[in-house]
Amino acid sequence: MAKRNKMVEGMVVGAVLGAAISLFDKETREQFLHTSKRVSRKAVDVMKNPQEYTELVKDRFNTVRTTIEQVAEDVRIVTSRVNEIVETTPEIVEAVKETKDAISNKTEGMRDDSIER
Repeated sequence: MAKRNKMVEGMVVGAVLGAAISLFDKETREQFLHTSKRVSRKAVDVMKNPQEYTELVKDRFNTVRTTIEQVAEDVRIVTSRVNEIVETTPEIVEAVKETKDAISNKTEGMRDDSIER
């Protein structure tokens, strides 16, 4: 004899009871009916025109795929630029230090010359 899953049963019963209780509210009931009718019309339309919806899904898929490819290319470009910056930063820092030292040395030399006069 198979064991019954009381958890699933309890969840289903609770969901059904919750839905039934929520339908006591007039606004909720009207919204539920409106949504149900709209979903029903859409389902009938899909069954009558499956090719149209197949094409729509294909178009959306292609749009998403193109967007993902563009984002991937953008990420690749940004990653490449970041790597270039990381590689050149130590060289730039060293050049700035050398320039600073050279300027400091010239400035000190100018001060010494003006003090001696």
